[in-house]
Amino acid sequence: MSRKLLCIDIRDESVAAIRISSGLKANRIESHCRIGIDQAPADTENRLFWAIGKVVEETGASGASCILSLPPGDVAYRNIKLPFRERKKISQLLPFELESGLPSPVEEFTIDFAIVHKAEFTDIIAASVKTETLDELTGMLRHFGIKAGYITSAPVAEALWYGRYGMAKSDGFMFLNIDYVCATACLVFSGKLHLARTFRLPRGNPEKRTERLKKEIRRITAAFETIYDDECRFDQVLLSCTDSGDMEEHGRQIGQALHNALDMDVREVTLAEDGGFKNLQYPEDDRFKKRLFNSALGLAGIEIGGITPFNFSRDHFFIQKHLEENKTELVASGILFFIVFIMILGNVIVHARFLDHQVRRLDAEIAEVFRTTLPDQSLGGDPVSQMESEIERIRQQSALAGDATVDIVNIDILNAISRSIPEEIDVLVTGMVRSEDHVTISGTIDGFNAVEEVKSRLETVAFFETITISSANMDSSINRVRFRIRADLAGL
Repeated sequence: MSRKLLCIDIRDESVAAIRISSGLKANRIESHCRIGIDQAPADTENRLFWAIGKVVEETGASGASCILSLPPGDVAYRNIKLPFRERKKISQLLPFELESGLPSPVEEFTIDFAIVHKAEFTDIIAASVKTETLDELTGMLRHFGIKAGYITSAPVAEALWYGRYGMAKSDGFMFLNIDYVCATACLVFSGKLHLARTFRLPRGNPEKRTERLKKEIRRITAAFETIYDDECRFDQVLLSCTDSGDMEEHGRQIGQALHNALDMDVREVTLAEDGGFKNLQYPEDDRFKKRLFNSALGLAGIEIGGITPFNFSRDHFFIQKHLEENKTELVASGILFFIVFIMILGNVIVHARFLDHQVRRLDAEIAEVFRTTLPDQSLGGDPVSQMESEIERIRQQSALAGDATVDIVNIDILNAISRSIPEEIDVLVTGMVRSEDHVTISGTIDGFNAVEEVKSRLETVAFFETITISSANMDSSINRVRFRIRADLAGL
């Protein structure tokens, strides 16, 4: 079953969005749209609200899960070291650590963090955004019937995607996401974000923009060496220009200038071509310019690739806070539930085995009664019904026979058998079954020779005509021979 995914990337000067149909075998971009905020009519009161409405209308948001990216300039990043490993303690102390570096009270900000490294001190990178800005943007989306389940920063998502899938052979790289207004630089090592900074850029002039980029890159590398007490070594810079117009030409100029200044590999990347997206089908129309949707595709990586950038969603914080505050109790409850489940399962298995043993024992007893009662018949699938049918048949035959055997009484037959066998033969008769023309005698005796002796003695009984030993088997459990003898009734 396919899932609809709407990725919206909001910038200071544009709004870009793609809607993806995500399935098990393939992912397909169903619709896409990019609207410049300057395209709004002159009398538009809120140009961003207008641009979001146009994007939602053109992409079709009905039934789609939404991932939203905030304008890069609205997200601030900071690296911190804390003497804790537990996320709950980090969450409690983090606002106090960030307060001194925020332009307004910490209560006015929504904060998320990622753990970079755990040792004696835990290295953390935190991201913050004004709650007022967050509420304003989510309110605009709600006006169009959209609830953002994941709210993040697109440049960070894009950098993490390259770190996991696109740049697997690189131990470390710097990712630069540039638009008309600002740039976001991310340092990624071993697939983890270690440092991120967003800074404003002068408009238009590529030389001035390049100079500002070089200055900020030097600051970022120096900050990395101060924070992590290690040399900042990365082997390439990935440059992503996400705006239109002459930015494409400016991107080439900036890339060449940075290559000359840094003396390392600097290359422009397009996530659709360099990001390692597998089984993703792109639109074939000319309106889909892959470079302009780099950041929107980076957002899609959250769902498709399982990357986890910062998340400023209120639902996320509610669930995370609940898990952190009740982690011990939840783990204890889970262990207790597992133990109880195992005990119940074990009890069910033991009880089932006991019942199975009881059924097998009863089946064996029924089979033994059947073989004793009807020695001349083979055991079928339902021995009880088989015995009932045979008894009914004998009854009907007895009714039809009238008084044919009235002169031969069972007690007389037993008396004759008893008289024919001398006391020195140790025999125990356990059953005698009489039919219309023969009698079956069963019992136990102390040896096979004694069975032959009993047979010869029974041949002297006047009621019997032919004596046949049906079976004689040693029963080791009683150390005696179980026998069955058939005696045909004389004159019948």
